[in-house]
Amino acid sequence: MRPCYRSAFTLIELLVVVAIIAVLVGLLLPAVQKVREAAARTSCLNNLKQVGLAFHNYHDSAHRFPTANTATFGSAFTMILPFVEQDNIRRIYDVGLSPTVAPNNTVTNLPVKIYICPTMQKPPAPQAAYTTHYASYAVCVGSNYAWGPDGADNGIIVRYGTNPNGVTMTAIIDGTSNTILAGEMGFQLKDYTFSSGPYVGQVRGGNTSWAFGYASYSFADTLNSFNLKSFAPTLQDGGLHGFRSDHPSGGNFLFGDGSIRFVHDSIDLPNYQALATRAGGEIISVDY
Repeated sequence: MRPCYRSAFTLIELLVVVAIIAVLVGLLLPAVQKVREAAARTSCLNNLKQVGLAFHNYHDSAHRFPTANTATFGSAFTMILPFVEQDNIRRIYDVGLSPTVAPNNTVTNLPVKIYICPTMQKPPAPQAAYTTHYASYAVCVGSNYAWGPDGADNGIIVRYGTNPNGVTMTAIIDGTSNTILAGEMGFQLKDYTFSSGPYVGQVRGGNTSWAFGYASYSFADTLNSFNLKSFAPTLQDGGLHGFRSDHPSGGNFLFGDGSIRFVHDSIDLPNYQALATRAGGEIISVDY
């Protein structure tokens, strides 16, 4: 009678198979991540495209762009709600009241999908519950300090105290295709923590919110370098009031003509600042 042998992997063969699988996973994972980021970046671009159309429709209706905030600290994003198909929220939202009081606080704590970039890391838990609902975008008030004196804003969007009527298209002397209207801003400042209250000492990351019309919440400047992800107690020297993104190597910006462009975080500061002014007369390099 002939002996019966079972066919099986040897230990060496099994180790070889495991090693091959590990190599394949190592090769495929970066490709999958790149595809996922490309899809998220495209989704972010589409969000900003719709926001741009909303701002232009608002201008067509009001013959001016909205201000960065209102007398009651609503934001420019609250003013364009009807133009981003958020009429249900806008019907409840009272522009004469603060975003944080009733009935406004029943809707300003809701997410608005078009205002959220899928790449952006969500805010730390304490910050997510702290104020109006988080978002990923901010309008640009220019190259001057966003917490500076009223009247200093030199962008397409200006604060209520600078010009309560807002800016008209004809005032963008530098050209709408050369001037930033909005860009990305999030919760990338890991050294920015709560300084008081129940969450003191915990990471705050940022303030970005679609409803609250205040510097670092819904409007920003280009005073400092793009993608500056560090906090400074002096505020003016840090990245809290600037544009930031979680996309690799840069972020998406909406320009005054409605176009969306990816700006690299290596952009030189003078060029970056020039892109934010509506009538600065600067010569802007195409390399950004």
